[in-house]
Amino acid sequence: MTPERWQQVKQIFQSAIERPPAERDGFISEACANDPALRSEVESLISSHDQAGHSIQAMAAEAATEMLADDQASRIVGTQVGHYRVLSRIGSGGMGEVFLAQDTSLGRKVALKLLRGEFTRNEDRLRRFELEARAASALNHPNILTIHEIGQVGSLHFMATASPPHV
Repeated sequence: MTPERWQQVKQIFQSAIERPPAERDGFISEACANDPALRSEVESLISSHDQAGHSIQAMAAEAATEMLADDQASRIVGTQVGHYRVLSRIGSGGMGEVFLAQDTSLGRKVALKLLRGEFTRNEDRLRRFELEARAASALNHPNILTIHEIGQVGSLHFMATASPPHV
């Protein structure tokens, strides 16, 4: 599965599980129109999610300062976030920045995804961030990364995942 295809599957999955169960089938049919393989992947993820029995709890959002803007990305390198020492920037996505970090407790490298500051003040974005971590951690699939931890240090919301093999 390509990264682009995985993003498509993940987006449909996230949108589907946010809907009441009675509305999911119609949504999935429309979102996966004429692509039975896509529908199968999404339904497989939903089934695993439902079997896991996770009920997503809304995270309380407190007023937070902006943690990371593009010009601040370099400032995070070399700092400590919880028990992770940030080594370098890997990239960025729609909701945050991703850094290579050293887990100082277990001595392993991880990818540390930091939620953008503007999203820490949005309860829905915080919920989606947590949902992404919970959904991925509840599934066992070769194309889904391993979530080690989701947490918060001060105003920084983060997700620690297995380090990409190419880093």
